[in-house]
Amino acid sequence: MAVVPRVLFLRVVILCFVMRICDAVNGTSTSPSPTAATTAGTVPATSTTAGAMPTTTTRAETTTPSGTQVATTPPPAPPEMHSMRDFYRILETYDMRIRPNDQGPGVHVLMQMYVESIASISEISMDYVITFYFRMWWNDPRFRFTPTQPNQTAQLHVAARSLVWTPDVYFLNEKDAGYRASSAFTSLLWVWPNGDILSSQKKTLKNSCPMDFRMYPFDAQFCKIQLGPYGMTTDDLVIEWKEPAVETNPGIELPEYVIDGWTWTSCGGNYSIGEFGCNQATFKLVRSVGYYITQTYVPSALIVALSWLTFWISPLQAPARVALGITTVLTSTTLTSATRSSIPRFSYIRAIDIWMLVCTIYVFTALVEFAAAHHFSRRKQESQISNQMYKNKDRRRKKWAFQTNGILKVHPFQNEKDVVTDGKDKKKENQDVEEDFDEDVAQAMAESDERGQMIAAKIDLMSKIFFPATFILFNIIYWAVYMGSYEGKV
Repeated sequence: MAVVPRVLFLRVVILCFVMRICDAVNGTSTSPSPTAATTAGTVPATSTTAGAMPTTTTRAETTTPSGTQVATTPPPAPPEMHSMRDFYRILETYDMRIRPNDQGPGVHVLMQMYVESIASISEISMDYVITFYFRMWWNDPRFRFTPTQPNQTAQLHVAARSLVWTPDVYFLNEKDAGYRASSAFTSLLWVWPNGDILSSQKKTLKNSCPMDFRMYPFDAQFCKIQLGPYGMTTDDLVIEWKEPAVETNPGIELPEYVIDGWTWTSCGGNYSIGEFGCNQATFKLVRSVGYYITQTYVPSALIVALSWLTFWISPLQAPARVALGITTVLTSTTLTSATRSSIPRFSYIRAIDIWMLVCTIYVFTALVEFAAAHHFSRRKQESQISNQMYKNKDRRRKKWAFQTNGILKVHPFQNEKDVVTDGKDKKKENQDVEEDFDEDVAQAMAESDERGQMIAAKIDLMSKIFFPATFILFNIIYWAVYMGSYEGKV
């Protein structure tokens, strides 16, 4: 009986000894080491729960200004996404009113455009219609997830766009908001496991495009697309172009213009309420001049040449020359009005205005040339006839001194027979004088016609040389100046 208590006592002593050793070992291994905490900063710990496998957690330690170390809880691990239902669970705690990284720097957004078509370029209202796909990239850490498949992304439904924070980007030079997409399903939102988001939308806009028509129709117009955030400054939202910023559909064709490249730059500015970002894309439109050559320049040049035909018509043919001159003047005026109807009314002079003005001057001057030639010819003829008539009338007055107002005066010493004889002689003499007068008038008219024709011929001859030569010289100068600066193709 005495042996049993001794055995139990020995067992108790050994158990106590072992427990002390274990406590000593555990105390040494679990005591925090300042060196280890400073170096590693984390201590692994294990925890088990009922019905679950043990999981390893990480405890982060931070040092306060007083020198003490405080453990903080790290963010939870990204959830695994086996299906879109797992991803949509994120939206249950997601607040789209708060931007990503709301306590950190501004959200960095990259932008890109794919231009599908450009149409309805109007010179009168100075605008154009463009259809394009607008893409934006940014990162939202709240959407991070652990993929369960390679290259796995989350593709949100179009109805979920209203639940996700997106940059408040608008188009600064948008002129008409009446254009809408043909379908509501013209947008996408993709999310990558690291939280990167791609937003793409199809848009059709009517934007303003100020134009300069001083070189019209040899002009080139620069139309812009300006976009930026409306309510967020650069402290909250930073926008940039992603290279290449603009891609275009190679099948775009315009009836009157040729797209001669795109350029993009930043157009941000500092306003009274803050600094706002802005991106600008500019495309160059070069006008095709072939239509204007065939429809304006060639017809107007032919009308000018047609007005020169009056130089080969006699100045005495007044109806023919007047009809031809007036017709060419009216036709030139009609062409000038037609060229002005397709563009706005400006106070400056365009290239086509100079051409049409010179053509109108040539046509009008040709009509004035005929009037001058005809006037000088008629003046010579009338002066010669009036002078000859005055001389003959003075000669008759001297021969008929005895006759006054058509009443024959009888000399008091002449008898009746002598009076009759004298009357017959005077009548014969009167007939001779009238015949001489008619011959003199005919001769004077012939001489005056010859001189008038010579003057008119000289005027027409000078016009035949002067008008074509100066017009050709004007064409050489005009086309050398404007075609030298023209950047398109004829």
